[in-house]
Amino acid sequence: MLAGAAGAATAQTVVVQERWGHWDPTWGREPGPPQHRYMRHWRGHENNYYGHVHNCMVKYHGYNPRRDMYREHRRWVPCRD
Repeated sequence: MLAGAAGAATAQTVVVQERWGHWDPTWGREPGPPQHRYMRHWRGHENNYYGHVHNCMVKYHGYNPRRDMYREHRRWVPCRD
């Protein structure tokens, strides 16, 4: 009886770390990972990518997560938050 109680008391919760950070489903459809040409920029802090995308979506209405750019008049501008 003690062995069963001790086993339940020592159970650990498993935390799944998301590679690109946390994406809240209420923000819309989850974007894909950054394009290959931007991978060098995100190396070392990949878990901040989804937060960056969400900030850009809120700040710039013409933001495109596939390009990581937003539309300003007739040109595309990189989002730097």
